[in-house]
Amino acid sequence: MVIKELIVYSFKERKVTERHPFNFYGLNIILGERREKGQETNGVGKSTMISTINYLLGRECPKELSKSKLLCENQLFVALNIEVNKKNIFLGRYFLNPEDGYVLENERLSFELTDWIKKDNDKYREYINTFIFSLRKDTPRFTSLREYIVRDEKTGFMGIGLPKRNAADEAKYLSYLFNIPTGFEEDIKVIKNKLKTVNDKLKVINSLKNEIVELKAKQKDILKKMKDIDNDIKNVEIVGSLKDSAKKYNSYRKRYNLIQNQIFELDYINKQYKLNIEDLEEKLNEIKKLNDIEPFYNQLIGYFPKEISKNQSEVEEFYEYMVENRGNYFKFKIAETEQSIKELKIELKTLEQSIKHYSSVFKQTAILKDITKMNEEKNLLFQQLDEVRGKISLYEEKSQTRAEITSLKQKILRELQMKQDIFDGKKNELKEIGEIFNTLVNEAYGEEGLLEFELNSGTNLNDSTGRIKITCEIEDEESHGRHYMKVNMFDLTWLLYRIKKDLNNITFLIHDGSYSKPDKYAKVKLIKYVDRELINAKKGQYFITANIDEIDKEDLKTFDESGKIVAKFQRGNDDKERFLGFRINNKRT
Repeated sequence: MVIKELIVYSFKERKVTERHPFNFYGLNIILGERREKGQETNGVGKSTMISTINYLLGRECPKELSKSKLLCENQLFVALNIEVNKKNIFLGRYFLNPEDGYVLENERLSFELTDWIKKDNDKYREYINTFIFSLRKDTPRFTSLREYIVRDEKTGFMGIGLPKRNAADEAKYLSYLFNIPTGFEEDIKVIKNKLKTVNDKLKVINSLKNEIVELKAKQKDILKKMKDIDNDIKNVEIVGSLKDSAKKYNSYRKRYNLIQNQIFELDYINKQYKLNIEDLEEKLNEIKKLNDIEPFYNQLIGYFPKEISKNQSEVEEFYEYMVENRGNYFKFKIAETEQSIKELKIELKTLEQSIKHYSSVFKQTAILKDITKMNEEKNLLFQQLDEVRGKISLYEEKSQTRAEITSLKQKILRELQMKQDIFDGKKNELKEIGEIFNTLVNEAYGEEGLLEFELNSGTNLNDSTGRIKITCEIEDEESHGRHYMKVNMFDLTWLLYRIKKDLNNITFLIHDGSYSKPDKYAKVKLIKYVDRELINAKKGQYFITANIDEIDKEDLKTFDESGKIVAKFQRGNDDKERFLGFRINNKRT
């Protein structure tokens, strides 16, 4: 992608108020000048120009722009002319409608908004992500990469990473810019999360160790009590003239008790069928997660090994068969048991009416124990038994759980070894990257630098397993100027490497305020070297902002004569020579 030109148009005046063409490759300096001696060069619009480019590339409208009264009064429209795969495209933003973006795929610029395709912010960003930078679902989005490609003067140079960023995500974004594999940590984390779940399960199991004997004794005691209740109900006798009614009452009660037990048992069986279905579906989902490995292999080594593909396919087909056949069988059994429960409950209701009728004829209570209360007591015992059996069953899974933990740990090791092999296969590329950085340090300071990449191979749950750690160092980097230079050279390394490897989707880098603190001679040597490299490659753009005092006069003259200074801004009585032609901090009322 090439950034060709920034255009500012006023709908109020019906004319273009500014045009800033850029060098198609090489250095682009946005300079802050002064009209009179002693006049300040800051606050003339350099950063505002960078913010505007950033806004056109999908960032939210900067606060200093969205709050400007004059931007709206002048009805300003900004457009960025870019070239993507030899196709000319214009990206537009209208400050009266800051939440939307505009796209014009044409060689000729039009200021009739009806000629443009208007997109809401999300669709505008998606267009930039997909059609401008060709980023896929398995790569970071441009919204995530943008802050590393367009570094701002406030927080962009505190380190090679940015403050308050998720470390895993940041490692992925920087790895992408260096064309290093990005998904290692995420792949292994899926297995580690499963391992954590199983470890937590084992902790619960181990906590039952001291009470398992007591639980088994309690189970035995509950079963005995339930048996006693059954015997009491079975042996109920009625005396006197009501013996016939009592006999019928007793018969109905026995049947009632039998049906209730059957319902309890069918409920329990039903739960087991449902658990079996869930277990099969969970295993199938786990297998299907392996589908992500094929694009991963294609991205890294260009093909998907047949052996892995065959094994994955066979395992997936097996579990799909199990879900389809055994799952349907279990569903059929669930429906069958639910129907049986329904029929038994209907019979239970009829028996309740008969029991109620025959119990009402008793004028005396010769029953040994109230049968209703006995059944209620039995229900409570059944609930206690279910809980106790659940704990005992869980404890009996101890060996299986330990085996599962061992299996998952081995899986992590196998996955890590595979990642390590891929990473080791990148040694030559990583060496090239280190050499580019070292060359930049040598050009600026005549010294050696260090840029290394290391795969985290720790396998503990708290380790960032699979994350690629970046070490970037230069001498005396504690000083602000050298620290800023280190960040500049770090970014320039990935830019030059991408140019060298012909990675065409991201071929520009913008540094705003990065050269305010470094030594003027070191930074000029650096940017001259980078400019030469990009010109020789005939590809890649490096944008920087600078004040007139930050560059030696002779070097400034050379840059100006060779067309490297693409924009000059300064203060004045009417502010016309600022970017956009007025002071931005004129806020809306």
